[in-house]
Amino acid sequence: MKIVFISGMLPSGHFSQILTSGIAANNKNLIVYTDKDRENLKIKSCGKIKLVWNRSPQYVWQILKQLKKDRPDIVHLQQELNMYGGLPTVVLFPFLVLGIKLLGIPLVVTLHASVFKKQIDRKFTKLFHKEGINPSLLKLFFDYLFRSVSLFTNSIIVHSNLSKKILTTDYGISAAKTTVIPCAIPHYQLKKYRRQPYFFYFGYMVRRKGLQYALDGFARFLKKHPKSKYKLVLAGGVIKGQEKALDEIKDFIKKNKLKNKVDILGFQNQSDLPPLYGKATAVIIPAVISMGSSGPLYHANSFHKCIVTTDMGHFKEDIDHKVTGIRIANNRWQDAFELVANNPKLVKRIENNVAAKALSRTPKKTGKKYIELYQSIISH
Repeated sequence: MKIVFISGMLPSGHFSQILTSGIAANNKNLIVYTDKDRENLKIKSCGKIKLVWNRSPQYVWQILKQLKKDRPDIVHLQQELNMYGGLPTVVLFPFLVLGIKLLGIPLVVTLHASVFKKQIDRKFTKLFHKEGINPSLLKLFFDYLFRSVSLFTNSIIVHSNLSKKILTTDYGISAAKTTVIPCAIPHYQLKKYRRQPYFFYFGYMVRRKGLQYALDGFARFLKKHPKSKYKLVLAGGVIKGQEKALDEIKDFIKKNKLKNKVDILGFQNQSDLPPLYGKATAVIIPAVISMGSSGPLYHANSFHKCIVTTDMGHFKEDIDHKVTGIRIANNRWQDAFELVANNPKLVKRIENNVAAKALSRTPKKTGKKYIELYQSIISH
């Protein structure tokens, strides 16, 4: 079975690198069409990498042209809002889906993010754009995107039951056409590190991540425990156009005199992460909105860490409270820091449960589920 998988693949640790490594372990005839960044050619064990498309409106024609040459048995296409470039590329995405259908090639599309229409208001849009976007226009846009993709594809994959509920109830996508496959969790040979008293955050420094709530809770925790040795370590880059969010974080740290208690490391390469995760007492993943399964969550799972998240959205499905992590309301983060600091046995029990969870969702085991779906589509 010749499979073409279409996605961005960078940076190291990207979801599609993890998944394609699992698909390739189950089927050797895998071709990955990715963007023309030559760094992609350094990726190993993820199928045959082809530099096919630019991050511009040209990507539609470039992909269709290459598919006519390769004639695969099935295509698996990833949809993320910024994957192929700016807004015009998102608008054109359904035309790529239609083009693949007209070529007569079976098609699977993964939709990574969705949101209930009732959640889309001016406050929601300002999390992404400082001026905000007309909520009615954004609702119409999501309707156009999701309904057209559903119309022209053989199957849609999502990573949670909540995503399936959103798409089927608010956007008219067929439940029978939608398959839930939870995210693969990377499998590493983990080195043992001596635990150190810090909470670790790894992700983008943007408003929708809710870091201001975690920082406020940490300040309250330290006020109650002024002699605490615990620190907060923040790692991750910024998104173009949302740089002000990092300035807001720095201002909060300065205003609350947390400079000696909060370290901001900036962007980290994949090779830098094992000791940062390994030494941390726990990992924090705050959020203001939850539009899909969290990338930082499955990365933290791969290091078998106790994870503290905001009690909302997909986290309610991805984490069993006090079993595979801790969920907390955004106005109660100080309680989460205290719970972790005072309960090392609970932290260890959660870590053991997360290790078992990671073992059940390795890339190879998850890749096998994708292969089975591809085969069922081709056979029909």
